[in-house]
Amino acid sequence: MTDQQITATRIGAEIPGVEGDPRLKAIYAAIVSRMKEVVREFEVTQDELHVAGDFLNRLGQAGFCRSLVDVALAMTSVDATARVANGTRPNLEGPFHFSGSKTYPDGDLFEGQTPPADVPVLNLSGRVTDAATGAPIPDAVLDFWQADHDGHYDRVEHALYGRVPVDSDGRYRLRTTLPKDYSDHDHDPIGELFRAMGRHNRRCAHIHAKVWLGERCLLTTQLFIADNPYLDSDYVEGAVSPDLTISPQPVAGSENELEASFDFAVQTA
Repeated sequence: MTDQQITATRIGAEIPGVEGDPRLKAIYAAIVSRMKEVVREFEVTQDELHVAGDFLNRLGQAGFCRSLVDVALAMTSVDATARVANGTRPNLEGPFHFSGSKTYPDGDLFEGQTPPADVPVLNLSGRVTDAATGAPIPDAVLDFWQADHDGHYDRVEHALYGRVPVDSDGRYRLRTTLPKDYSDHDHDPIGELFRAMGRHNRRCAHIHAKVWLGERCLLTTQLFIADNPYLDSDYVEGAVSPDLTISPQPVAGSENELEASFDFAVQTA
């Protein structure tokens, strides 16, 4: 019998009177079958399997199983289930969203204050439109959050978090900091795994965004900063793509201001 047949036979050995979930059984069988192929291809030893099992135990005890699944597979799921024809590519929400962000009608997350001279300022603008018709969505609200110019999220005061309404033509303007890349998982089992592979654990500089229409979230995505050194090696598999990358340019007559544009196309139906 093949590995697939053996797994299928085991899956089919049901408990009398208990109806199993057919989708779960099919997914489990496919995963086990493909993992057996890996074991055979690399001649994985029992000791190596036990090392993997011990790592998974530590991963679960630390509460990072979900994070590792997201790192490796979530963007594949997003692309397979959430993409909309002609729409902006969705992306992961991540762990730092805050549902109580203030609204900034003028889009100025500095609240009219002059940022310090060492803080690069990004002026981002664009439109929110219907992916099916191209029409503006005048009642949309953009929800932004990001790390600062040092790569830190403010999870206390929620600076650089804010909701920005669009105008009657679906246009928005955001004034914020140019974010910096940052490291994650320095002191947890995911970082341990990455170090064992000789792999860094940095995220490319990015801005998170949601598009709201009333109480409906039409899109969750991320915008990545061109020329960032981790643009091609962000540790989240498949997160960065050219269509989500913005290229800030210097503002004429200013030493520390940049500008870029990005249009959001969403499904409203």
